[in-house]
Formats: sequence, structure tokens, C-alpha cells
Amino acid sequence: MQKKAVIVQDVSCFGKCSATVALPIVSSFNIEAALLPTALLSAHTGFSNYTCFDLTEQMKTTLDDWKSLSLRFDGFFSGYMLSDQQASLALEVLDNLVKKDALVLVDPVMGDNGKAYAMLNDSFGAKMRTLVSRAAVITPNLTEAALLLEKEPVLENYDKAYIEQSLFELKKLGCKIPMITGVSFEKDKIGVAFLENGKVHFVFSKKYDGVTCGTGDTLSSVLFGALLSGARVGDAVSAAVSAVERAIKSGVRDYGIDFECLLSGKKEILFRSIDNQDIII
Repeated sequence: MQKKAVIVQDVSCFGKCSATVALPIVSSFNIEAALLPTALLSAHTGFSNYTCFDLTEQMKTTLDDWKSLSLRFDGFFSGYMLSDQQASLALEVLDNLVKKDALVLVDPVMGDNGKAYAMLNDSFGAKMRTLVSRAAVITPNLTEAALLLEKEPVLENYDKAYIEQSLFELKKLGCKIPMITGVSFEKDKIGVAFLENGKVHFVFSKKYDGVTCGTGDTLSSVLFGALLSGARVGDAVSAAVSAVERAIKSGVRDYGIDFECLLSGKKEILFRSIDNQDIII
């Protein structure tokens, strides 16, 4: 039976990020994806000019409608939110519309490049930590990992011991498998660190120069689709890191990477699922 997933993210009308990346990638795994949009942006925040329309009230009415339909989702995937109120609504989704054994992946969008985003305050941070505590998997970048832990972000000259300690501290927030994205110990390699069964693992790919907007969204979307399709965690991370590298190599523009290459043309076997099925994208 086809699985259903709810994606709680913004819609950027131009630029390759958030829901415009998540929906097609998750759907490519033959997962029925429903969208609960948090905001409508004319273009993503990497542009100098953009407008942002808060969809909190629409989220409320959508949730009421979905409850009346008795919807139940097999997976939950959250990203950019504007406020602690929206994070509360995401928790309401978990409480009322998501199955108890569902896959919950939280990308705690709070900041980047050492700086917190404007919406981050004590209330939002606390609510995001509550959401993280409900997650099977979280995918913060280095900045977001530090913000979740209420520490100053460290973006340079860190070592494996720092990453490992951060992962164990993130685990204490309540999530099952904490991950940190954008980890790099060498100038030509970048990847993901994750903690599973008490052991820290690293998966790296080549690091490319230039702005690569949308890499985090692509990685989290492939990761979510792979895990919900039955991948082991290590296989899913490797598939996601590989997919991002494929997209970057296919083309980088000032507004995003060529994630569309994952959806058309030559397909590749990403991994063999736990139930011995080949998963391709």
C-alpha cells in the first residue's frame, strides 16, 4: 500500500528550496505527499528582495479540515516555520494526524552561517526543542545544532570530538538519531555526521566551490524518502549525500542546484531496502 506523508514547510515561488524541492523528491519514492504550508514567499530568502505571507491561519483551518477527514500519515517531515505558534501546530499534526509508528524527520530550520534567523527567540527555540524530542531523525546544520544546544556556533577549526560531543548532546534532547549536516574536516570534503546505536558515523562527498542553495532541502528530502521506503539509516544517508553531489555536478545556479536531475533521465539504484527491494531515483 502506498504510504502517506505530511510535509510542513514554506512555499518559495521562485528558487529551488523547501516545498518545491521536497514534494517532487518525496513523491519520486512513490510516497503520497500532502503539504501543510507555513508561508508563501515570492522567492527564497537568499534573494535580496522577496515578500513573505504568513499562513498560520490557513494552517489552522487546514488542520481542522484534515481532522474531519480522519487522515493518518505514515511519515512527518518538517522544515521552515515562522513562529512558535506554527511549531505548536506542527506538534498538533503529530498528536492528531500521524500514526504512532510513523517516521518523523525534523529539519530544525533556525539559522545558518553562524547566525540565527529573525524568527528565533526563546519561545520558538523551546518549541523547536519539543518538536525535536518527538523526532526519529533530525538534520540540523552546524549553526542549528549549536542553537538547539543553546551554545555559540562553531563553524571552523572544530574536530571529530566536537561533532561527536554535539551529537550525543542532541540525542539527550529526545530524538532517536541526531544528524549534523555540512560537516567538513578537510577543505575538499563535506558531509553528514550521525549517531546510531551509540556510535558516530560520517559520510562525505566532494566539496564544491560556490553558493549551493537548496542542498540541505535536497539532502533531507532524499533522506526522508529513503527512510520511509525502508532504507537502513546508513544507506539512506549515503543515498542522500550522493544525490546532493549528483545535483551539484549537474548544475549550480545562483538560486539553487539542479535537483531535477534526480527525477528524470538515467535512474540509479540508491539502496536495497530492509525488505530486499531495490529503491531507485
